[in-house]
Amino acid sequence: MVKLQYLGQCGFLLETSNIRIVTDPYLSYALDRGATDQQPWHRAYPPPCTLAALAPDVVLISHGHPDHLDRETLEPYYRQGGDAPIVVPAPVLSYANKFVPTACSARAEQALHFSNTEIIPIACAHTELQQDINGDYTALSYLIVIDKKRIFFGGDMSMYDGLTQRIQELHPDLLLLPANGADYFRTCDGIIGNLSCIEAAKLASACGMNEYIPMHHDLYPFNGCRTTWIRDSAQDAGITAKILACGETIEL
Repeated sequence: MVKLQYLGQCGFLLETSNIRIVTDPYLSYALDRGATDQQPWHRAYPPPCTLAALAPDVVLISHGHPDHLDRETLEPYYRQGGDAPIVVPAPVLSYANKFVPTACSARAEQALHFSNTEIIPIACAHTELQQDINGDYTALSYLIVIDKKRIFFGGDMSMYDGLTQRIQELHPDLLLLPANGADYFRTCDGIIGNLSCIEAAKLASACGMNEYIPMHHDLYPFNGCRTTWIRDSAQDAGITAKILACGETIEL
């Protein structure tokens, strides 16, 4: 059995009797200290805990933005003796190594194994596919195969040609997808967008899901999406959006 707990933004704890995996833990007020009129970063709710309290065995990072690779969350954990490996996209490794001694790199389609868990990195567009000089993608999604469940964690993602087919090939049991979207005005203010609630719902439906779990929609309202819009978009696509409150845990 897999337990899944929502931690806010793109943060989740996936737990079985053998392993505890944390995705994109943003458990600080790092963005809030840089708030401006154009980017009013003000958390809608406080961090639910510290990373140490989650006792992770593995930490997965989708990309290098500070609400995903959060130095203020990660550095105290490792300074206090935390030793869980942190998996980051290969182009982000040199930065992560400055404050995470156990960082290791991930590359698209090169599977990683921890305990009885397989993790398959997938190229991620945020909002476009970007590669470094070595051809490694700067942002990744992950398929997490844990206790016979196949969970697709999107990170900050946008659609690109071939993505739907690739996810279909992975045969996921559950999709964790951003639903905050993007628009002209946020782009002008330097906010990089993700899937909209309509895109997330249609993607989940196209991948054969009856339900998906939205994320990245409720922590910063100016860069979020109303829950009513998420539910309506899911209903229009013939599926359900399972909206979790921060700290809420469900069993899969």
